[in-house]
Amino acid sequence: MHRTWAAILIATSVALAACAGGTPSAGPTGSPADAPTAAVTGSPQEPPVATPDSSPSASPDTPGTATTLNVSLIPIIDVAPLYLAIDKGWFTAEGLTVRPQIAQTGAATAAAVVSGEAQIGFAAIAPLLQAQVQGFPLELVAPSISSLPPEPPDPNGNNPVVVRSDGDIETAADLNGETVAVNALQAVAELIVRASADRLGADSSTFEFVAIPFPEMIPALEAGRVDAVALVPPFYEGALQAGHRAVFFSYPYDDDARFPLAAWFSSSDLIDSDPQAVERFARVMREANAYAQENPDEVRAIVPTYTQVPPEVAQNIFLPEFDVELDVAGIEREAQLMVEYGFVDEPPDVAALIGDS
Repeated sequence: MHRTWAAILIATSVALAACAGGTPSAGPTGSPADAPTAAVTGSPQEPPVATPDSSPSASPDTPGTATTLNVSLIPIIDVAPLYLAIDKGWFTAEGLTVRPQIAQTGAATAAAVVSGEAQIGFAAIAPLLQAQVQGFPLELVAPSISSLPPEPPDPNGNNPVVVRSDGDIETAADLNGETVAVNALQAVAELIVRASADRLGADSSTFEFVAIPFPEMIPALEAGRVDAVALVPPFYEGALQAGHRAVFFSYPYDDDARFPLAAWFSSSDLIDSDPQAVERFARVMREANAYAQENPDEVRAIVPTYTQVPPEVAQNIFLPEFDVELDVAGIEREAQLMVEYGFVDEPPDVAALIGDS
């Protein structure tokens, strides 16, 4: 096994779920599951804090005294734009004190926002749609990431479904009746793997899905405990270095539409009580996402500052698409997939989740 792959495993000894589901509980911790796409793990670095002058002149828009926003997030590649914005002082210029609070799952971030422990959260869109169906008062406030049709070997934000290099699985249909590992059941990874496999001629209803943390997936594949694994960066890069191959990428559509994967969200109460603070946060994140999309080397450079991913690994990771606007049509299409595959009991109210964002 290559030294770089070993470094990835060391850097990712505690799994943070990617492309997963799970809805918030009433307490500060959620049910097992989710984060959107590129997982990076291990004990995070001490999170930086964006702290402006508390005087009314701190913001060019004169919003008044500085507003503190506790932001609950999982320290993964997808949140790099927020750390870029902190590093470059963009929140400070808007009169915001942004304090990242590290969570282990997207369900935990949602629970933190519901409880008021955090004012802003980050999670995959699918579990937020599930939370909406269950009546949790959450609304999207800013875009995060999405996937596009893959350009092998670049997954373009999609989960590569990886098989052993010495196996005989060549197509999605070859996985009929086989065991596929995802990081969480009835979550985003399973949803898009199923939709993608069916689009490519398989019958995903015959797949046996099992939940395995990302750091354990390649060992499980090599030991023959599973037939395929749905990976994310940097585990995908490690699998390629170990000689394994992607049999398909989990992009669920026949066209070239974006598949929205994650977003920043808040509680309906905060949006109603302090809309200016929420809009300032959203404005910075849209600018930060645009900057990240145009400056991938800066994204790769900042990832090691808030994660335990070594710089030599970070410089080679594939990146998702960073969005500037919420893709309403894409979220509605995702909600339809969730209904089609039985991930929700009733159609989510996408308009209610998006609100005025």
